[in-house]
Amino acid sequence: MTMPHRGALIAALLAALALAACEPPTTTGPTGVMSDYVTSITARNGEVVGVLRDGALPSGSAGPAVSVAGVSGAVNGGSAQVRLSRGTGFQRVLVGVQGVDAYYDLRLPSTTSLEDLVVGLAPGMEGGSLEMRYVAAGAVGLGELATQTMRVIRVGTGDVQVSIAWSGASDVDLHVFDPAGEEIFYDHKQSTSGGLLDLDSNAACTIDGRNAENVVWPTAVAPSGTYRVVVDYYDDCGEARTDWIVTVQVAGAQPRTYSGSFTGIGATTPMLQVGTFTY
Repeated sequence: MTMPHRGALIAALLAALALAACEPPTTTGPTGVMSDYVTSITARNGEVVGVLRDGALPSGSAGPAVSVAGVSGAVNGGSAQVRLSRGTGFQRVLVGVQGVDAYYDLRLPSTTSLEDLVVGLAPGMEGGSLEMRYVAAGAVGLGELATQTMRVIRVGTGDVQVSIAWSGASDVDLHVFDPAGEEIFYDHKQSTSGGLLDLDSNAACTIDGRNAENVVWPTAVAPSGTYRVVVDYYDDCGEARTDWIVTVQVAGAQPRTYSGSFTGIGATTPMLQVGTFTY
């Protein structure tokens, strides 16, 4: 039997990934274990890691609910950055998902009125939405429950996956350079090494509300070597500020995240090298 050429295999895999990225999102079910949806909750640039606990998310009335803002959507295998604030200080945050009988418990080293959390989303998660649930606790006990709808867009995953999610109706572009130096971005979506930009959002300020992009090398395709990640604030589209978070998923390693903010006129903002990584 004649075996398919490697190039044909790569083309077939990339076509399947592109088709999956274009599928309409479906709402995730209200059952399952936490690892089916959220794989981690961290704070303080990853220095504080939430501990997963069994049972229903507790809540109380000893303090007001936190306000929730930030990046409220991402891709499977990516991350969202959520900003919690409350006039009454808090030192502990509990995070759960509606319908899941478990929650993350974060103990902060000091009392604060403002905290950024990074929500890591499962690579195998289907597209749709999650109802995220947050409870803050201070010296007097647990506060009231706050909720947030987290949008998740289904994209391709593989041995190397680089994604970005951002807030606001602006045009942010993800650029990834493979070990040979070939650049994948909106104007060159597929590389000879097998990489593919399978999600492009808000192109030229045609706002689609997805606010995420994804570059992936399927399993057994990604070349070994050093990759480079660049973010371009292509157009602010009238937004005063855009917060963003990049997630790098490499097979056999823990996910790595980078975050920041853009302000001002997008067209005059220099392209930002986020970082490099080795596969």
